[in-house]
Amino acid sequence: MDSIYNALISSNPFVEMFKEAMPLVIASILLYLHYSRRITAMETALFAFATEAYTMLIIGPTFTATFFISAVFMVEQAHRLFTGQTLIRREYLLLLVLPALSSLAIFVLVQVYKDPFYYPPGKKSAFYFRPIYFYIKSFLPLFALGAKIVQERKQLSFELYTVTMKKIAKFSFVIAILQIVSQFIFESETLGEIIGLQHRYLLEQSTSFFSLRIQALFAEPKVFSAFLSLTIPLFINDREYKWATISLIMGVLTVSQTFWINLLSAGICCIFLARISSARLRILLSMSIIIGLFLGIAASSKYFIKLYAKNQTNTFYQLVFKRSVYRYDNEIWQKDNVVMGMPLQRDMELPVVDFFKDEPYLLLSGYGAGNSTFIPAQYFFGQMNYENRLNGIGGHNLNMRWFYILAEFGFLSLICFFAVLTITRPQLGAFQKGYFVFVWVCFFFSQIDLFLIIVAMLCAYDDGDTSKTTM
Repeated sequence: MDSIYNALISSNPFVEMFKEAMPLVIASILLYLHYSRRITAMETALFAFATEAYTMLIIGPTFTATFFISAVFMVEQAHRLFTGQTLIRREYLLLLVLPALSSLAIFVLVQVYKDPFYYPPGKKSAFYFRPIYFYIKSFLPLFALGAKIVQERKQLSFELYTVTMKKIAKFSFVIAILQIVSQFIFESETLGEIIGLQHRYLLEQSTSFFSLRIQALFAEPKVFSAFLSLTIPLFINDREYKWATISLIMGVLTVSQTFWINLLSAGICCIFLARISSARLRILLSMSIIIGLFLGIAASSKYFIKLYAKNQTNTFYQLVFKRSVYRYDNEIWQKDNVVMGMPLQRDMELPVVDFFKDEPYLLLSGYGAGNSTFIPAQYFFGQMNYENRLNGIGGHNLNMRWFYILAEFGFLSLICFFAVLTITRPQLGAFQKGYFVFVWVCFFFSQIDLFLIIVAMLCAYDDGDTSKTTM
């Protein structure tokens, strides 16, 4: 645990103090602007999300500005609910109780059928209490934000969302350029960390220009790449091709293979399947096409691995193929990590898939909200976090969020989430509908829960419509 912690914190104690203080500073400023009615709840959440490179690691890596803002929104919405100012529609109430139903099903299965979990010494009671902690800390805040968006819908629109996203993107470009300058001109690790580069990525950096995975002020390069992929269609739709090109270049410099998958998804959702009116059908067809393409790539993986081996000194091949080849190449690992053509991360999704292969009945209920800690440690054997798993240290986050919902809450819950959060108003514009489908497909590959909730609420309610019951 110490080695992982040391890779996250700065070697300069003053820099670390600065980074630890920033979440509270940023959250305080944004909340002041929101409650003085200068920015909406949506803008507050999006601005905070774009600063998650700063975390209070002394408490935990998830204690960011987003966390503190979400906590305030959750308390506000709880007060409105208990004082009768907010009502909950039945479909959203169903989503609120799904984690509880999942946990209840798991507890019954453990008692009367089979207990497949591993309990580190002295942590068995945590198996029963962790879902409550997860529910309050991670699940409820998203619904509080959704409620805030519905309550402010007079002020909100898809156009405001577009403007905000583009504004954040342009600011992030400046930060990303400063990060590049700090490392390759000033060669200052301290300056890089102050402007958002994580210590662990600086440790991995070599002398190559393309070894620096830029992240602006986002939590990780892959999160920044997911954000950029969401902004490119917005720039293109508004014919701001210069900014779309800059977004593309910045996305390439994150060296994230998810960025390319998301761009492919955009083409399929917004162009190839544009004539299909049903959003749900477009989402499912898009996923089917993408999985089909993955199956084709997996069948030809040996050819692509050989092609990369011949051209590995080529900059283009390094940027586009290096990480993908690493995922598909099992010569060192001697373990198949390809599911439906997709190469799963060996330290994240693959152990969970192997666990469900041995315990398939859990697909109906999931393993329980927040209970990933109790997946038996042998599924992580050979990974850097194996010792931590034995000791019950840390949880397990899945970037593939459809799979995350399936693993945490089960297949039935995934269907409910999909059914409720794909409700859209009939008069939704063509581009907005295509973008909504695109966000849902990106949600399969990227951790963009916040964007899914925002776009889903903007697409479900009319701008300025006050006739419907609040969330």
